[in-house]
Amino acid sequence: MIKINDEINIHFPMGLSPRKQQIDALEFCKKSINVGKKNILMGLPTGSGKSYFVIMFANWYRNYINNSAKFDIITNTKILQEQYINDYPFIENLKGTSNYYCGYHKTNCSEGKEMNRILKRICKNCPYDIAKYRWMDSDISITNFALFISMSLYTENIIQKKSNVLIIDEAHDFESTFSSFISIKLNKNTLKKCGFSQNIQSNYNKIFKKIKTPNNFIDFIQNEFIDDIQGIYDNHIEKTKNASEKNIKTLYKTQISYCNNLIEQLESLITTYNKDKNNWALDISYNDKNIELNLQPIWGYPYMENILWKNYDHIIFMSGTLLDKGMFSYINGLDIKLTTYKEMNSPFDIKKRPIFYIKGIGKMTFKEKEITFNKQIKIIEKILKKYKNKKGIIHTTNYEIANWIKDKIKDKRLMFHKSDDRDKIYDKFIKSKKPMVMVSPSMITGISLNDELSRFAIIVKIGYPNISSNKIKSRQQSNRDWYNFSTISSLIQAYGRIIRSNDDYGDTFILDDSFSNVLKYNSKYLPRYFTNAIKVLKN
Repeated sequence: MIKINDEINIHFPMGLSPRKQQIDALEFCKKSINVGKKNILMGLPTGSGKSYFVIMFANWYRNYINNSAKFDIITNTKILQEQYINDYPFIENLKGTSNYYCGYHKTNCSEGKEMNRILKRICKNCPYDIAKYRWMDSDISITNFALFISMSLYTENIIQKKSNVLIIDEAHDFESTFSSFISIKLNKNTLKKCGFSQNIQSNYNKIFKKIKTPNNFIDFIQNEFIDDIQGIYDNHIEKTKNASEKNIKTLYKTQISYCNNLIEQLESLITTYNKDKNNWALDISYNDKNIELNLQPIWGYPYMENILWKNYDHIIFMSGTLLDKGMFSYINGLDIKLTTYKEMNSPFDIKKRPIFYIKGIGKMTFKEKEITFNKQIKIIEKILKKYKNKKGIIHTTNYEIANWIKDKIKDKRLMFHKSDDRDKIYDKFIKSKKPMVMVSPSMITGISLNDELSRFAIIVKIGYPNISSNKIKSRQQSNRDWYNFSTISSLIQAYGRIIRSNDDYGDTFILDDSFSNVLKYNSKYLPRYFTNAIKVLKN
């Protein structure tokens, strides 16, 4: 296998040379490792050239620290995975089983593997297995947060891989993704996917109404629910014994695999819950007459050291919104004595990335949001008219405000998505040659709207965490600064979507007067490259 040291010579002499920020970042990593630090926090804004820096670091590390070292890169989206692979094809890439095609069963490898398990078969030359073995054996590899966490929790792959360095890109998102993997939601859709009848679903809905605490939730799944799922799973398996392969495929898609995975998740949840029962919150929500129960860890950090961090000699956390060494270390369970932090300035010309704060419209608080939104309508329409020939994005924070825009602003350029078709609509937006405008509550991170993909962004509402959630309340009570830290992180991520290179340019508009409080009370978390770009306009 070609080592990084050899590949580096192939990929670096392309008329490119490291930028000052990349050199500074590498020098900081060198100093940090040489003084015995394990965790290196790198505040690298958009345009810092993170992928180039990663290869520089890997080459230095193998030459001066460990000449047989292996490196795991993880990031929050498949889009970013592809960007790394396009830049450096020698990096081995691994995606989830549903992204590979099973030629034997004429479906994806996720379904193919489940079919094999049911039919007690083995696929030869499975494309996912081939990709996984190459990924595990590689010197430098990449995958996404979801797959990395899933393997860390439910398989031995990460431990067997025995890499020395973990590099986390878009690290601001990692703890929330980790926490979601050890959380469980129970609702009507859960029961339907398992294959329970309508009568049983109705009965369970009555049981859900009686569950009020995390302990109630755990008692229910431990003493009743897991056995019930196992029973219906066994019934599904029995039906497959005399079924055709076509019918097994149909049954698999909706029931068998879902039951199997849910049992595994519930059993893992019980084990994790019992390690720290006070670190859990139960959120209860209602949709018509149906109840949704969501049991979540208040913080993910109590579990991260044992499951993840202990497996590596060094870990690099990269993002434009790490913001604060103490807070980020707290959230992610890092020993602050073994942690260093460096914040880089944005390399982009401040004149090309202005932030226009239109002051005086009103605050988008719970009590004032409808009144304020009605005032925002004319401003949004003016901005849309000004950029009538340009693509853009409107950040709404939630679906409620997105729906208000849909109802009140009649513009054929506007594109909307639901929670289950977000990627599909985003792909249409990217491919469209027309000056479309994406309206979204959930595209503040993980997407790249470079160049003509977006010349303007509108932030309708400052993204404060939802205080109605028991999890958010518990977080705020145990660490009051976290609430403001999270708000700032979301805001800066939204700002970073439309300016992606030195030649790029675009205007950002903030229409929520709550921004004044952000500036007044949270200046310690705001990077200079952000505050220096602000221009205040009066409504």
